[in-house]
Amino acid sequence: MLEAMRENASGWIIKILFAVIIVVFVFAFGMSGLDTGNDPVMATVNDQVITRAEFEDAFQRAAEGLRKSNPNVTSAQLQSPQFKQMILGELINSRLLLGEAAKLGISASDEEVFAAITRLSVFWNQQGQFDRNLYQQALRGVRMTPAQFEANFKNEYISGKVQDMIRATSQVTPAQARQIYDWVNEKITIDYILSSPAQFLAQTEVTEDEVKKFYNENEDKFMVPEQVQVRYLTFTPKDLATYQKVSDEEIADYFAAHKDSMVQQEQVKARHILIMVKDSDTETEQKDAKAKIDNIYALAKSGKDFAALAKKYSEGPSAPNGGELGWFARGAMVPEFEEAAFATPKGGISEPVKTQFGWHIIQVEDKKEAQVKTLDEVKEDIRQILAEEKASEKVTDLLDQAMDRMVSGMKLDAIGDELGMLAVTSRPMPEKFLPQAFGMTPEAAKVIMAIPEGEAHQTPIAVDGGYMLVEKAKDIPAAPMPLEQVEVLITNNLKQEKATVLAQKAAEDILAKLKAGETDGLEARIKASDPFARNGNVPDLGQSPDLANAAFGAKDNNWLAEPFVTPAGIVVARLGKRIPASNAVWEQQKQAWIAQASRNYENETLNGFMTGLREKASIEITRPDLLN
Repeated sequence: MLEAMRENASGWIIKILFAVIIVVFVFAFGMSGLDTGNDPVMATVNDQVITRAEFEDAFQRAAEGLRKSNPNVTSAQLQSPQFKQMILGELINSRLLLGEAAKLGISASDEEVFAAITRLSVFWNQQGQFDRNLYQQALRGVRMTPAQFEANFKNEYISGKVQDMIRATSQVTPAQARQIYDWVNEKITIDYILSSPAQFLAQTEVTEDEVKKFYNENEDKFMVPEQVQVRYLTFTPKDLATYQKVSDEEIADYFAAHKDSMVQQEQVKARHILIMVKDSDTETEQKDAKAKIDNIYALAKSGKDFAALAKKYSEGPSAPNGGELGWFARGAMVPEFEEAAFATPKGGISEPVKTQFGWHIIQVEDKKEAQVKTLDEVKEDIRQILAEEKASEKVTDLLDQAMDRMVSGMKLDAIGDELGMLAVTSRPMPEKFLPQAFGMTPEAAKVIMAIPEGEAHQTPIAVDGGYMLVEKAKDIPAAPMPLEQVEVLITNNLKQEKATVLAQKAAEDILAKLKAGETDGLEARIKASDPFARNGNVPDLGQSPDLANAAFGAKDNNWLAEPFVTPAGIVVARLGKRIPASNAVWEQQKQAWIAQASRNYENETLNGFMTGLREKASIEITRPDLLN
């Protein structure tokens, strides 16, 4: 097929983008050029077969392409059922589209396919011409023959004709695009009266029995997860530097050679309290974490000893040391944490700040301004640098010696004694703390959790800067925190709940009066919001989609039928005014809105068409186990 193309083109340079295009073709259409008729069947679509070999080949090529375009993708993500199901779904779609093309009499000649391939700029040389040598070289790079690629491309080309035909039925008029523009860009204001739970906190009381009852009924919320204690030897330049000797002469020579770079950066000495939570956690877990940090922040601002609070409440590795972080300069912490720490004055406590690890409160104990250092000031820093340089030459040798002894059955304490090192026993910590504490991957943390108590992992664990050998010292089962450790938190939560109930009741009473026309004493409390859009972010009240939807849907300026919960409190509201979308902006952006609306409508139409094909088709996945 397409012999003319393979015979008539000349020399070129491979472009990286070609790998992506190859992946797209194979991802959607598999290796239809392969003879897989004798392979086990993966799925059937009407009377067509998708073989296991075709699926696995499409999976491999898609995975390779994703790794090239996104080096951060993990093996777990590539092996996930969702990724595999997506690949099989595309293979099924290709069969359905090709089947529909056959019914409609849609095909593609070799000449059409030839012309389409030669129009792909990834196959052009520097003169902008199609080149057979580069074409074949690029195909070899992804282990495909021209016949295989051309067969897949032809299928893609035919399916594209069907998709284009479906899309052509769904054109958006300027009037329809304007309706969408007006809907998206319309804004409103509201008039509202806010009942904040904070107004009612002083009226609430929580008894000891209520605290105990809540604790007993919600014990699962106060569980300390399964923890481990490990004994370890670390083989990194930083850890091995302790055992290296550095002379004063070496330090002086280094200082003389690097004097210009010996500048003391601005530094902060701080402690912190961490409540761990991830963006992937549930909304309930997110809210619980924020409530915890807010309560702890209130205690810290009230004058409670920060170090004691950190020991009691912090979930970070520094908790046993009162949250102490020591001195650090810019660039040492994640950006959000750093910004808050350097913005907080000496002796101050930051408001809760969110990072990838969770919610933090930071106490800044001291600050240092940037300055040029003297030899005495940097002597110990230079000693550490030189010691790490010497240690880096010994990491591999010491690790090999330690491994030889471990294989012979020696314990880490004894190995450390023989090598002049110290085997350290960690404090108890849960799995999610291990990566942060030791600089290892989450996968390595799971390996450590699985080590039987009293035994060692027989291969080194990779950590930041080197490796560590690990023994499981102790497994500590999950258990609830003692009541005395969470009593303050529970009390504050219950008071907040009671205050919220009172705020809700007050809002309902206000709404009843307003609807009855009893406005005496309430006019002064009515506030007007700034304009806001349909995304639900109401100025001064926070995110409240229900309130925004009700206000945008209001037919008049009467008070809305019920109070609404917002981050600021319970709100009684009515529509203020509507602010139409700008005509001037529409004229500037008109073509872009028409184009975007058309694309969206085309995609919806195509998705609906594909859904219809799937519903009518006979689809059987004969090897669902391969998707797990």
